Amino acid sequence: MKKNIFIVSAIFSLLACQSPSENPTVEHFGVLREIMMEQKLEANADLADYRQSPNLYAIGALEGLSGEVLVIDGDPLNGLAQKGDLLMDRTFDRKATLLITSQVEEWYKVKLDQVINDHGDLQALIAKEAEQAGVNIDKAFPFMLVGDFDHIEWHIINAAEAKAQNHDAYKEAGLQGVGDYANARVLGFYSSQHEGVFTHHGSFLHMHFIDGSERVMGHVDALRNDGSIELWLPKVKSK
Repeated sequence: MKKNIFIVSAIFSLLACQSPSENPTVEHFGVLREIMMEQKLEANADLADYRQSPNLYAIGALEGLSGEVLVIDGDPLNGLAQKGDLLMDRTFDRKATLLITSQVEEWYKVKLDQVINDHGDLQALIAKEAEQAGVNIDKAFPFMLVGDFDHIEWHIINAAEAKAQNHDAYKEAGLQGVGDYANARVLGFYSSQHEGVFTHHGSFLHMHFIDGSERVMGHVDALRNDGSIELWLPKVKSK
């Protein structure tokens, strides 16, 4: 009898250790395919509503596709392209057409020494490391990449000055850049469930970045690296 009780207790203990983890909540407003294909550029969220939100991390597009949203640990680092200049807006006094948010109290940091040749390499690497860290990769989650980057291609969107109503025209009317960036931070969201919602078709990633000087930011179009950087993943809680 005692042996049976011991076995049952051991089974329950094992199940408790294997209980699924709970990712931090990810909220999103606006649908990317409707914004790009149907020109639904109106505001879907007010950044002012998040002014007092602790540990806030957010990316997206400003109202009217007038620029890019970036909030890191409650610090707004938004960027606008106006007549060829990049204007930083460090306030919550704007609205967003597309917004993805999460609140992360604590990060689990992983050193990455692998060569990243393209978007596919990065996506697979994030999924692998996240799963090993206990993150549920079947649900959306935020992540960060921190360090010195060999190659980042980026843009800031600007629909107001575009010559046509499509994504390529919005990008062309804004700012585009490419370079190596020291002490940069990339904030992204990974999801296998939101293609066309807040990631582009064919991708599970949506990323924005800011360089170490906090003078250059934008939506990440491509990223390559063969040096050491850090991947930050949210520390998950057991259900």
